Amino acid sequence: MESSNGNMEPVTSGLQTAISGNAESNYIRNHQYTKKVAPNYYPDIHYSGLSQVAPEPVGSGTHPFREGEFVSPGFFQQVDPSIFTLPQAEAEWSYNMRRTAQRILPFLYLGPWSFLSEKQWLRDEGITLLLGVRDKRFAQSRLFSGQKAAADVGIEADSLDVADGQDLIARLPQAIRRINDHIYPTADFVPGAPNPKKVLVFCETGNGLSALVVVAYCMVMLNMSLGQAMNFIHSQRFCIDFEDGLKPMLLAFEGLLEAKRDVENANRSVGANSFLAAPVVTLSKKRSFADQEEDEVMDFDGEEMERKPTAPFQDRWE
Repeated sequence: MESSNGNMEPVTSGLQTAISGNAESNYIRNHQYTKKVAPNYYPDIHYSGLSQVAPEPVGSGTHPFREGEFVSPGFFQQVDPSIFTLPQAEAEWSYNMRRTAQRILPFLYLGPWSFLSEKQWLRDEGITLLLGVRDKRFAQSRLFSGQKAAADVGIEADSLDVADGQDLIARLPQAIRRINDHIYPTADFVPGAPNPKKVLVFCETGNGLSALVVVAYCMVMLNMSLGQAMNFIHSQRFCIDFEDGLKPMLLAFEGLLEAKRDVENANRSVGANSFLAAPVVTLSKKRSFADQEEDEVMDFDGEEMERKPTAPFQDRWE
């Protein structure tokens, strides 16, 4: 539309209003704005919000893996199953708690390396093993070790030094077995008494490699899926955070556990039905190509028949 002074002016309808609501504003919206909530791609971190069935009591009957792989023989006959009791509620989280350690199970704790300086806490809580999970480069530099803190308190210290994420995944059974071997009761342990052994798993931050070991431990010993285990650990230590490269490896570890369960279930089924006579299968000796060429006849229903090769093609007029 041309104004009286010859300049072109934008044509606006009465329905158009300025973003600010001021009719004299220089900016006009082209469409109606609506308030939308960004989608949440993260799982519910509340353990109680999962509405999952409580894990079965831990024991030899519910441990779906070969004895001797994750636990030593006789483990479940000696260990009180109550030590695998889950917390009744999630931790009331505050930001400063990332610098401390949290109890995941009655005997299992997760925290950062810096918290090992709290010697009195280690004594009061009854920690008996400091298990560090660290990069081999830190091990060579003697960094993030629990040896000094353990020596000051008079307890054990050990470390799982890994080259990369793939190496850690491959050594997870070793880490799980190390924890279970430590909490295995000694010969002088009185049945029914509180378990005197407790393990603190740590890494530099308490949020990466050490958290991954604890997640894997819950997957194996409590028969949790990866999602359930991660949500459960999140409910007790909110700040855990895995590198992107570790997540597909955890999924691969979950698939490996599923395969192990299937194999063990098949073995147990065979053992339960061992009283049934298994059919005898006789494997024929592998024949060479020369034997096949010399075999010109075959025995079929008591009669000898001449073997004639079948032609690949046939003329139409035959």
